[in-house]
Amino acid sequence: MIQRNPLSILAMLSLFACLYSSESFAQNARTGTASDGNYITVPSGTVNDWVIHVSPQSMGFEEPGSEGDNALLKIECYVVQINQYTWQVVARYKYRPWSNRDGTWYGGSANYLLVHK
Repeated sequence: MIQRNPLSILAMLSLFACLYSSESFAQNARTGTASDGNYITVPSGTVNDWVIHVSPQSMGFEEPGSEGDNALLKIECYVVQINQYTWQVVARYKYRPWSNRDGTWYGGSANYLLVHK
């Protein structure tokens, strides 16, 4: 039996509710891409009037001819509320380009979906 995370089911239900609401989807939602450290400001109201979902868009890089010693160690992708109108994006990854060396944090980018409640 497949177990699903209750939050993922809730996210799907929220999206379907927005798609089938009396307003058009374009009026109910905003999408975009943001880099690590960028700010996302709500189009109207406050952050309490909106739900935000972020997902990794570009994390890591390719190093042709030297991939035997590389390692993508960690990915972080989330938002932090800055004030009642704005979130800040955290979209970063820890990458180790050489063996026997600590990884380094790099900024990545994330896709976001804002849905009006």
